[in-house]
Amino acid sequence: MVEISRSNEKEIYESYFEKVYKTAYYILRNEELAKDATHDTFIKVFKNWGDINQQSKINAWITTIATRTAIDIYNKNKMQLAFEFIEEYVSITDEFNDKKDELEKYLNHIPPPPEHKQVLVLRYIEDLTEKEIANQLSIKLGTVKSRIFRAKQKLYEQYHSGGENSVGE
Repeated sequence: MVEISRSNEKEIYESYFEKVYKTAYYILRNEELAKDATHDTFIKVFKNWGDINQQSKINAWITTIATRTAIDIYNKNKMQLAFEFIEEYVSITDEFNDKKDELEKYLNHIPPPPEHKQVLVLRYIEDLTEKEIANQLSIKLGTVKSRIFRAKQKLYEQYHSGGENSVGE
């Protein structure tokens, strides 16, 4: 187990804030709700810090908490978000290469359910394997594979129908 102090909390918060916020925003597509999800994520992270056994898995662990928190908020706010889903893009930093840049644009417009977006973010943005995703989300490997397949189908349809501007038309 990894111990955490007040100074470590600040360091962890500063190190992971942008990643957590972006993950929440990809799912929620709403600034205020993404901020709420980010805040709730760090509360959960610090509350459950003793549960993490491997220091090398912290990034994936925090991303999974952020994803689940955002999905919970999404489910609570479905009706409101349905009208706001396709709006502004999240600001993208230089850390992403062009392919991830393009993927993010399409990910921003994948229609619900959010679980499809979640697996693609974990697989292609966070570079986790399907097995790691299954472990992180506590779901079966077959479920991960089918979600990735369905999400890729949505991306394919979106791409061949003229890109992100034609989603939902």
